[in-house]
Amino acid sequence: MKKKKTQILGIILIILTALVTSLGQFAWKYSSNCSGSAKILLTVAGFAVFGVSGFLMIVSYRFGELSIIQPLLSIGFVFSLVLGKIFLHEEHSIFKYIGIAIILAGVFILARAGTKSAEEEVVEEIAEKVQFAEHKTAEEEDE
Repeated sequence: MKKKKTQILGIILIILTALVTSLGQFAWKYSSNCSGSAKILLTVAGFAVFGVSGFLMIVSYRFGELSIIQPLLSIGFVFSLVLGKIFLHEEHSIFKYIGIAIILAGVFILARAGTKSAEEEVVEEIAEKVQFAEHKTAEEEDE
């Protein structure tokens, strides 16, 4: 059960990383429409946010499998699309929405693959105990 909770924490952290990364990119994009100190402030804020996202990414790798965690960063495309639509009033074609739906389906499938069911974990735990008992019995027979 502990491994499942650890993997879920990794998934949550990498999704948070994708959100924070998108916010940094948004700050840079928004700064291109500004001038003077606002432009400098947003550019620096973008770098600071990227630093935070890098830290979150490193921490998330500690808690999950790379083959599950890394591809989940693609959810950042979804966050970027939403930020662009809401705050920058960007227009999006039906193909972008179809692409986002495919990304979300992939993220769901990967996240689901990264979290085993309780039944699978119980079976693994029992198998480990049986192997330990067999190993212990074999050692006793050798003595």
